[in-house]
Amino acid sequence: MATLTCRQLLKTYKGGQRAVDGIDLTLEPGELMVVVGPSGCGKSTFLRMVAGLETISDGELEIGGRLANQLEPAQRGVAMVFQNYALYPHMSVFDNMAYALKLQKRPREEITRRVREAAALLGIEALLERRPRQLSGGQRQRVAMGRAIVREPRVFLFDEPLSNLDAALRVQMRLEIRRLQQRLGASMLYVTHDQVEAMTLADRLVVLRDGRIEQIGTPMSLFETPASCFVARFIGSPAMNLLPVTHSDGCARLPGGLILETDALGTEADGEPATEPTANAESKALRPTATLGVRPEHLRLDPQGEFAVTLEMIERLGVDALVYCRLPGLDAPLTARLPLTTLEAAALREGSEIRLAVDGPLHLFDVEEQRLARRARLAADTSAAQSSVA
Repeated sequence: MATLTCRQLLKTYKGGQRAVDGIDLTLEPGELMVVVGPSGCGKSTFLRMVAGLETISDGELEIGGRLANQLEPAQRGVAMVFQNYALYPHMSVFDNMAYALKLQKRPREEITRRVREAAALLGIEALLERRPRQLSGGQRQRVAMGRAIVREPRVFLFDEPLSNLDAALRVQMRLEIRRLQQRLGASMLYVTHDQVEAMTLADRLVVLRDGRIEQIGTPMSLFETPASCFVARFIGSPAMNLLPVTHSDGCARLPGGLILETDALGTEADGEPATEPTANAESKALRPTATLGVRPEHLRLDPQGEFAVTLEMIERLGVDALVYCRLPGLDAPLTARLPLTTLEAAALREGSEIRLAVDGPLHLFDVEEQRLARRARLAADTSAAQSSVA
């Protein structure tokens, strides 16, 4: 186990394109940190910089307290598991796992012991004499992980290792990676574009956007208190509903006329902020426009609910259903996650007029899509909202 520290890490390509733009983070010993973000945000480039497969344009990388910027990959004490497994097709599973140790000229007995211990840990003892072409995708992934384990690295690096597997196998491998990390007590830096994978694996989550850190924190802190609309859209499945509102004098007004009373408590979010706020909370509270966020899980069917909507489509997921509704004055649909039994009991169909109530926290973001309020609550009516402001 080792601490990995990045200080203002930069990667700039010819022509001035900046793929990684000032990353500051610390991976603690024994921590599983997941880096998540959309395609092209710099996730894999960042991981390859840590591994030594991409040069660092500026900033500092420390591994175990040692400056690693100029170290060769083999000197960094890291092992990387790739998306495409990168196994040698002409070698057996045993030889694939033993290859790095043979290059280090380790004794034969030590190589055999390490390979067999790793194979036992991963449940692939019976596959050691096979070639990669004789293995399934999940078995190849275990071999790639075993090849990393035998090196006894200080830090494990995973670059979207499950993206080539089918959905059921991805779930199984997620569990195996988490169990493996807990068993080894290893420090792991794990890159993925799959936010469900990120939420289920991470001790801490890093959301990247255009090469910069948007927010760092525990998965639940990012889910419950996203620092920006970008994080709110990316964390959670389905994504948070984001509704444009006019915000002034402590009230948020939706296009359809609904009035919400807001409690602006500042721009900071739970977890570690990526940057300093660009303006204070008081000045942001006076902005004329904002965005209101509500999670689909925090809407429920209620004949007295605040949102009068038209049901457009139902996606049945088994126990639950995703209900897509049209809110007057808005182009984007409003999504609710509701128990399927509730929908069936109400005999709802596409085209039905229904009402939804908020049954959980609301989130307020300013015109720059940064978090404005930790909490927002529904006003009973216009007069109540106005009296509370007064």
